[in-house]
Amino acid sequence: MVITELLSLGLTDEEAKVYLACLEINGGPVSVIARKAGVHRVSCYHTIENLLEKRLLSMHTKNGVKFFSPEPPEQLERIAAEKVSVARRLLPELKTLQSALAFQPKIRTYEGREGVERVFRESLSSKKEILGYTNLKTVTEFFPAFFREYTAERFQKGIKCRYLSPNSVESVHVIDPFLPKNFDPNLIEILLVNRDQFPFSNEVLIFGNTVGIVSLNKDELLGLLVESATFSQTMKAVFDLAWLGATAFVAK
Repeated sequence: MVITELLSLGLTDEEAKVYLACLEINGGPVSVIARKAGVHRVSCYHTIENLLEKRLLSMHTKNGVKFFSPEPPEQLERIAAEKVSVARRLLPELKTLQSALAFQPKIRTYEGREGVERVFRESLSSKKEILGYTNLKTVTEFFPAFFREYTAERFQKGIKCRYLSPNSVESVHVIDPFLPKNFDPNLIEILLVNRDQFPFSNEVLIFGNTVGIVSLNKDELLGLLVESATFSQTMKAVFDLAWLGATAFVAK
């Protein structure tokens, strides 16, 4: 048990045995220490050198023979405290390095229908509104059961959503069957844009510090999540610009 604990303090198995042997016999020449520790005399020389470097042994010479004495066990605590002190001094610099890399975006990709659904589910973690470029006709036909469940949960969580979607005869009321009863109309806004000029075939969801992109093509089911505060902020600005343009167009 003692050896196991010494190993956790950074000693090797043989170093622990030699140090314990020195404590028991209060030190001595290498031959005596090696015999007490049950290790080979040749390797014991190397182990003792290591313990001297770790300041757990000290050396003195008597009649031309080298004797090695153990430092008191409290030395282990002092050495550990020194390591803690070094770690504390390093923390500010290490945190600075971590912060320097913190801006790097985290990108995750998912495949298949489950991957597409994963991106939509991630957007339900949004603390504010969800902005989306979509094709309502395509998305409601793609996975009607899931989209109904997703929409219901979004309303339940009180997450507002603004959609830009291509205009078509079918798309005007295509989302109506997916809206829960007695839903809050303030939680959804849809602007329909010219389908010939803006034929959205992918879904882009912007929420929090994340941008989600999914392909609604059955031949290339793919979901992508990019976590980046700066990228998300830029995409929100682009969406607001598009929303402003679409609003002006509808107002004419």
